[in-house]
Amino acid sequence: MKCNSKKNQYYTEDEAVEALIRSYIRFNKPATSYYLCSECTCFHLTSHGPKHPLLSRPEVIDRIHKEQQTQDWSQHLGRK
Repeated sequence: MKCNSKKNQYYTEDEAVEALIRSYIRFNKPATSYYLCSECTCFHLTSHGPKHPLLSRPEVIDRIHKEQQTQDWSQHLGRK
């Protein structure tokens, strides 16, 4: 079912967590958290409100930094 919010829908909390982490890897202004939509009963990302505590875990921070570095190198090498 489509949501009137027009936001991406994540059917499980695990999918929303992964999308949140990926937003930190890919974007300069990433989402800060996710929420369960009362309209479509799926999860959506949001850039409003406080940063989700998950994003402060050392293992998540390490993953974000490593994948950002990989992405930077891939872009750098792809330009040659």
